[in-house]
Amino acid sequence: MAKSKPVRAMVVGLGRIGWDFHAKKISANDKFELTAAVETLAERRKEAQETYGCATFATLKDALKGADAELAVICTRSADHADQTIAALKAGLHVLVEKPAAMSVAEMDRMIAAAKKAGKVLTVHQSGRGSSALHFIRETIDSKILGKVFWIRHSNQTFFRRNDWQQLKRYGGGYLNNNGVHAVDSVMRLIDAPIQDVWGDLKHTVTAGDADDWLKVVIRGQNGRVIEVEQSYACAFAQPMWLVCGTTGTLQSMDGKTAEIKYFDPKKAPKLSVDPRAPVNRQYGNDDRLPWQEKTVQMKPKSKYPDFYDDLYRSIRNRKKPLVTAESVRDTTAVLDAVRKKSLWQY
Repeated sequence: MAKSKPVRAMVVGLGRIGWDFHAKKISANDKFELTAAVETLAERRKEAQETYGCATFATLKDALKGADAELAVICTRSADHADQTIAALKAGLHVLVEKPAAMSVAEMDRMIAAAKKAGKVLTVHQSGRGSSALHFIRETIDSKILGKVFWIRHSNQTFFRRNDWQQLKRYGGGYLNNNGVHAVDSVMRLIDAPIQDVWGDLKHTVTAGDADDWLKVVIRGQNGRVIEVEQSYACAFAQPMWLVCGTTGTLQSMDGKTAEIKYFDPKKAPKLSVDPRAPVNRQYGNDDRLPWQEKTVQMKPKSKYPDFYDDLYRSIRNRKKPLVTAESVRDTTAVLDAVRKKSLWQY
């Protein structure tokens, strides 16, 4: 069987993620060919021409008319993602769009409808789904070593007076749209039930600009599991990145690389029953001694997450469902919408 031709791709936006990640990934993968780049800054277009020998365009409109491409990789400012994605789909291109894919569920619905009408692949670079820590936690929960998991907290705290475009509302900036969308999308892989309800709050505290730099999201599943996401540019002390609590143990990780796990085998634990009598000498407590085991391990999952671009190639050439479907990202976007609605500080 003849080898399929490489997918001809153009990167739209040569900022940090477009240049440092997508352009490099495409050029290093023989299943893809970087044929075009779109960038408003002339010096960046010149750099792309010299580095990759690709055609360059100052606007997406010009590129959709003149570029030799079948895939558009949208890496522009967040507020522009939906309109540019829809324009590329209408022009007959498949689309990979950076997170956040859209500013609202309404925008996601427009994008999904455009993809269906065009018969093209639409996927989102929710790279957090490939996190080793996330997959290690998934495997730990599935192993039942922690018993019935009822509470998960995912946190990212630092003190950073950030002042780039990500701190401006008009560009779709803010912690929720930037890092928060990764965290929320990731923890939704751990809830294991339909979402019952969502609560959240946003604040603008120490950064420049006018977008949120502090967030709290609480998601409760119909199974009763509660998952919290906490992220801030205004906390000077490190907090555990992951905390997973179950009925027979707890997992904690400060850095997402190493995990401490404390657990016990419930079959080896002494029976415990309630004593309804008044406590002797009004003292509470008991001599319950659990057979605790403790270990510190690297958060390396047994399973391997597929390469995003290899999967995208199969989606385009073989009509396979992409690793990250637009519909699954719509679910994540619905949670973000709910957080904005709940927040007293309005986005």
